[in-house]
Amino acid sequence: MLFQFRLAISLFAIGLISVSVSAEPMSLEYSSLVTLSSLSQNVYEHHPARQAQSAYQQQIDANTALANATFADASSVSLNHYNDVIGSSDGFQEWEGSIDMPLWLSGQKQQQAILSDKMSAELTAYQQQLRLKISAQIRESVWRVVLADTASKQAYQTWQMALKLERDVDAHIKAGELAGSELLLANSHVLKTHSDYVLAQDELKYVLKNFQQLTAERALPQKHEELLAVNTTITNEHPSLISLDQKINTLRTKQDIAHYQDAVNPSLSVGVRRERNDSKESFNHSLGLGISFALDDDVYRRPAITNAARILADAEVERQQLKRKLQIELATQLHQLAIMKQQLTMAVEHSETTEQYLSIQQHAFDLGEINVLNLLTSQVLANKSVNRKQSLEISVKHAIAKVNQALGIIL
Repeated sequence: MLFQFRLAISLFAIGLISVSVSAEPMSLEYSSLVTLSSLSQNVYEHHPARQAQSAYQQQIDANTALANATFADASSVSLNHYNDVIGSSDGFQEWEGSIDMPLWLSGQKQQQAILSDKMSAELTAYQQQLRLKISAQIRESVWRVVLADTASKQAYQTWQMALKLERDVDAHIKAGELAGSELLLANSHVLKTHSDYVLAQDELKYVLKNFQQLTAERALPQKHEELLAVNTTITNEHPSLISLDQKINTLRTKQDIAHYQDAVNPSLSVGVRRERNDSKESFNHSLGLGISFALDDDVYRRPAITNAARILADAEVERQQLKRKLQIELATQLHQLAIMKQQLTMAVEHSETTEQYLSIQQHAFDLGEINVLNLLTSQVLANKSVNRKQSLEISVKHAIAKVNQALGIIL
């Protein structure tokens, strides 16, 4: 028994060394100048996905330039020269030059302009969907820090209570009211609670560092709690649905344009001819005008049309699946919120009961009616009850943020 007592004292002395290193819990920095919205905007401005937006805008600009082009394809110039030098060498010469200008089919030019408008709307919807994804990252990162900070403070309070119990036990031992071996249990509890506190501090530092790396901010938003949205149903205004709807609109326009793909555009030809029969004659000049168009090219256009229809059908199916997925996710988050609220109600009642019980047990210990183990058990029970109540209070607020995220609310 004496060996165990000395061992506990030695371990406790080691614990005191680490105590001096991190005796006080970390103090988080909150700022009224930092908001959830400003964090979201800052992350959005530096997000790698914005590079894709630049490339998409270039595609829109290129399509707009095509829609504004005078002709349906590049114009071509041809120049031909004939003479009889190798043959009869009578002086026959002929020069012929022409410009071929592909013409737009009826409605083709307008469809290209419509496509540019649809692509611009799709880009805007994509930006909003990206903001929603960033909102999810911000919400999760902030609440992870808040939860870790709460856990750290709870671990600190538990450790402080263990230290107080140790001092009380030591006082009772010196007064001859308790056996010296009782200090072993108190020492062991101090070491355990301090170890838990150090681990909680490490976890807080880890999630805080992740938050700072994500947002490039050291301070957390002073106002980070959200109000639950009034309408808790998935609507067509959800950014993810809007993004897919705009994609479908773009595909519908591409399906219309597919009717012109692989079609042969009419071509207008304007040319001049300069010719003479022999070297004694003067050159004759003439102006030519011609037009060419395809006959029965439907068979060549049909593969592009059917392929565009298939891609559009796949997107419409994806849209139905996405809405079902969003509804399931929302139902899950609402269910979790309801459960947490119910648990919180019971946790408040349980916490009040355990605190009263601990007060009675503490009084009994002071009178010498119970031993250290009984008091320690009561303290652990009371701490768990209070900590659970505090954690559930924060978890309810976190759950509200998750519901708002599921509803597609952008920070």
